[in-house]
Amino acid sequence: MKLRDNKWGFDLALDNPFRIFRLLRKIADDSVGVENVVDLSRGDPGYGFSPSVDGRKFYALLLEIDAMLNNPGEHFVSDNRDDFGTLWGEIQQLARTIYSEKTAEKLLEDFYFFLTRIEKYAEEQGLHWNKRDIIFEMFKYSVVSGGSYLDPQGEPLSRVVVADHYNKKLNLKIDYKDLMFLNGVSHGIGTIFKFLNDPKIGYLQKGDSVLLNSPVYAPYNTILENRGLKAYTITVDPASGEVVGDIDEILANAPKNLKLICLIDPNNPTGFMNNDNFMRKIAKFAQERDILIVSDEVYSDFFFSRKKSIINYARERSIVIGGRSKIERSTGLRFGEYIIPKEAQKYIPENILKGKIGSAPDFMTSLIFAKAPGGIDGEFQHVTFVPGPSQYLGISHIIFGDDDREEYLKRIRVNMESFYEILGMDYNKNLYYTCFDLMEIPENNKEGVAPEELFVGLAKKGVVLIPANLFFSESDRKKTDYRSFARGSLPNVTFSNLQTAAKLIKEYMCG
Repeated sequence: MKLRDNKWGFDLALDNPFRIFRLLRKIADDSVGVENVVDLSRGDPGYGFSPSVDGRKFYALLLEIDAMLNNPGEHFVSDNRDDFGTLWGEIQQLARTIYSEKTAEKLLEDFYFFLTRIEKYAEEQGLHWNKRDIIFEMFKYSVVSGGSYLDPQGEPLSRVVVADHYNKKLNLKIDYKDLMFLNGVSHGIGTIFKFLNDPKIGYLQKGDSVLLNSPVYAPYNTILENRGLKAYTITVDPASGEVVGDIDEILANAPKNLKLICLIDPNNPTGFMNNDNFMRKIAKFAQERDILIVSDEVYSDFFFSRKKSIINYARERSIVIGGRSKIERSTGLRFGEYIIPKEAQKYIPENILKGKIGSAPDFMTSLIFAKAPGGIDGEFQHVTFVPGPSQYLGISHIIFGDDDREEYLKRIRVNMESFYEILGMDYNKNLYYTCFDLMEIPENNKEGVAPEELFVGLAKKGVVLIPANLFFSESDRKKTDYRSFARGSLPNVTFSNLQTAAKLIKEYMCG
């Protein structure tokens, strides 16, 4: 669908914000030059922060080892029968040939640490791998270089690492069998709706209701609209993250045909996470109605204080979607995952879906089938959709990226505080995103100016924000005009550019 042909080239009430921001970016590029644009419209941290340096260096060593073990003269799986001691000696010699003495010793130390960690994680998850087994898993068929099709659920070794990460962070008590890798979180969102809406499954049908927060990541609203589903919303104050109204009353008045609860926690676009009380009430409501919960938790790792997921409250009925992309500053890896505890793997198909899982033998396989292009019957069931290089570079970042990650999180907090301070607005400890009304900036003098003109005017100054109007539910938009609301992605840029953006916004709105 084209953008509306009016004075500004778009209509905030009708046009998809993810199309509008591209037009705004072009206006900004043409007005101040690409090098001077500060783009806060994108949720990608890679514009202002880079992936873990230690993770990248370690992964480079893995590629060198792979080339040594797999080449035109040798195929590791069939030709190599060396024990671990012999293999370790060859790896040491390779590193010392390629790198300086200091770098070689550091990387060898990292490699041994990596093997030891995987050995420990695997043992805890019921896999009795020794170091030779782990090397085999890593380099069979050049997996780390993308040399083969992978396990459709995701490589077991990579899943072992990701499962351990969630167990440490959120005490989920899962193992590698409870994970399924996805081509990013958007792949997971699309797959679950494709699956639940399919006539063979028939769980979500035209006219059914889905519980969402408002505001919410705009594609969720579009997904419901495109499938003839109705949103029943819990309105959240964008400035505080607090529920507007009585949550008990809102849940009690939910329509009888409400079939799915979608949580985006922490929320996009507000940057606030759900508190324990909210999750308890949602879990109790879902149990009473026997409803499925899907929780998009890709921003979970940004909150030091976050210790629980919806899985901790509604284990038997929850599917969580997570990902490495945001926290590791590596959105190009397209490395996401479903987290589905064993209790849910059993309860959801038997009790919620009433045995309807298509042609697959079990629930996890049904989602493996559904995540492929096409229908839900697994036309491309042999493909993971997260390449080997993405998986192994991703777990390299997880294991070796602690220092870079800690520094990144500190800088995000500084960005958030500085942005609100410059605008003169209260900061309530949201992270990653801000969702705010341009007209609420103190001392603004743009009363009577069309909301479209505000976004165009800022773009001409070199600041791109994504319009947030369609992140709010249709019912909320009927009550309140949100066309002057903007979403800003504050990890997107360096601290100096972030300050520049805030000053330009303040100058434009108040000048």
